[in-house]
Amino acid sequence: MKRIILFCLAAALCASARPSLQVDRERIESGKTFGLQLVFPLNELPENRSDLLIETANGFSLVKLDSSDQVIRPDIEDMFNTFFSGSRNRGGYKARIYTFNLKAPKKTGRFSVGQIYMTIDDQKRNLTGDIPLTIQRAYTDDALGVSLTPSKKSVYEGEQFSVTLGFHTYEHFEGGLQATDMNTGDDFIVHRSDLANMKFEPVEGTRREMQASAKFAWLSATKSGNLQIPPFKFKYTKRGEPKVVEENKQMGGMTFSSRSVKQESVETETQTPIINITVKPLPTEGKPANFSGMVGSYSFSADFDRTELKVGEAMTLTINIKGDGLPGSITDPKLPDFGEFRSVPPENEINKKIVGNKVITTKNIRVFLYPKKKGEFTIPEITYSWFNPSKKAYETAKAGPWNVTVEKGEASAEAIFQAPVAQGPAAVQKQEIESLGSDIRFIHKVNDKANNTAPYKSILYWAVFAAAIPFYLIVTFAVRSRRKHNSDAALVRKGKANKMLKARFANAREALKKGDAKALYAALENGLIDYLSDKTNLEFKGMTRPQMKEELAKLGIKDETITAIDNWLEKCAFARFAPVNPSQDEQQKMLNDVEKLCEELR
Repeated sequence: MKRIILFCLAAALCASARPSLQVDRERIESGKTFGLQLVFPLNELPENRSDLLIETANGFSLVKLDSSDQVIRPDIEDMFNTFFSGSRNRGGYKARIYTFNLKAPKKTGRFSVGQIYMTIDDQKRNLTGDIPLTIQRAYTDDALGVSLTPSKKSVYEGEQFSVTLGFHTYEHFEGGLQATDMNTGDDFIVHRSDLANMKFEPVEGTRREMQASAKFAWLSATKSGNLQIPPFKFKYTKRGEPKVVEENKQMGGMTFSSRSVKQESVETETQTPIINITVKPLPTEGKPANFSGMVGSYSFSADFDRTELKVGEAMTLTINIKGDGLPGSITDPKLPDFGEFRSVPPENEINKKIVGNKVITTKNIRVFLYPKKKGEFTIPEITYSWFNPSKKAYETAKAGPWNVTVEKGEASAEAIFQAPVAQGPAAVQKQEIESLGSDIRFIHKVNDKANNTAPYKSILYWAVFAAAIPFYLIVTFAVRSRRKHNSDAALVRKGKANKMLKARFANAREALKKGDAKALYAALENGLIDYLSDKTNLEFKGMTRPQMKEELAKLGIKDETITAIDNWLEKCAFARFAPVNPSQDEQQKMLNDVEKLCEELR
């Protein structure tokens, strides 16, 4: 009975035989060849026909065309489908199989191969319409594609540009993504972005492929010429190429051999291409004498909080500079000679944040001026210049001049800057003298014998007087030292360095406790840089690491300590901006090592 049913199914299939398309393999891989087969029943081939023609599209290319005649045997599914469709035909059927050997494009996704044509009775006929096929990544190819794309490839020295980091995972990607090197080189000042919020999304028209991209960093070149951003390197795990494995098993004294296809996980590496950047030198034509070195679009303002004051009072000059040049770094304007004013070291505050697609750096400078004497004075104007690459021209902004009126104060200006002197007995005021003269106050005899011994004739008097001299000198020295210390911003900053360091490491420990790895690395990196700045009174923020190493060497710090600082800054920056996080133990070890390094610098 079973044979009868199969025979009926085969007969029904033969009755419905029509031209059909098939592929000679289950997986079509990018860049590889495959066979697209057109199965044409012989009894349906037109008599007046020419050879077949395929018009390829989307990067597919024809290698060669083969043909052969074969007997098509139906499978069970085809027999059942044909049987229940009501067809009436017998057995298998003969067909001519045209095999188009094609090479797939390098891209992946679902694309149309093209269309197949045949000329019948001198007329070109379309046999297939568009032929869609899915192209997949070869197992021998990378399962992860990474790219680094600069916003500009030609910039001026000091001009800001950004680089975008992109990821593309293919279906044989298994995870374990870890950055091994994301160094941008020594020729750029860099502001890195936080990649923790990078999101992977499905690639349209593909199977199990994901992609993500984000601004990785904003850079400014420190010199002109042909510079390079080195490759960013990553490691990950992918599914390896299928392999046929033979296994021999023994059972009942007999040996059996079996074959199976296995795919093992493979750890591999990939990297971004080298990025070549052409950095043009700044033009010399039209360069202002007070050019600040900034390149970009800047704004500048300066003004005093008041221009009328008294001797002994202070007025504050506030300067604001904002621009999109070197990330985190702005040069100071050249200040004029303030003439009849005393000044203390200025206060600087630098902030940077991402606005739109650029890093905007803002610098606020406060200068405190004390007039030396009364009068009317003129403070000259202050200018600030920069090069605007979009306009290819230098620009200059001005503020001032200012007319200042100083009135006489209650105390002289010189007294503000002098140490206090010892004060004698308070002078008798006029009112007190008048009061004493209003009455006669008698001196009453207390003892029968008055003591007429003068105080200076006493040994105790001279002992107390001698002890008072060094006490006075000590107090005077302490007061002067304290005032000098408070007026010296560098000494104040250095004195608070260790206290500020404890606060920064407290923030790092809190981030570690919360499991916020990005905040931990940011606290460690900024803490180490700020600590070095506090101890040396140098602004290390915005410097390249070679510049930092050079400045530290000038301060007499040991080479091994400088190397350790450079290595830990690189580790913190790398861990902070990598798309994956180290383990909790690795984070704790990094915190301990950076704390130990700072203790050695004390």
